[in-house]
Amino acid sequence: MDPPSVPARVVKVLGRIGARGLLTEVRVELLKFPRMQMLRAVKGPVRLGDIIRITEVVEDAWRP
Repeated sequence: MDPPSVPARVVKVLGRIGARGLLTEVRVELLKFPRMQMLRAVKGPVRLGDIIRITEVVEDAWRP
């Protein structure tokens, strides 16, 4: 069974991260909660305005 995922829009591309630069760090805005933004590491090509699927949002979104 696939974990639940939430669509998010890339609002800022921060740069390459990782030992070999394989990941791109981006700031995303959740489409269900427009005021909630978080940093994510994305593998593969990504541009400003892309819609990506985020997993593990439940743990990140509900921090006290």
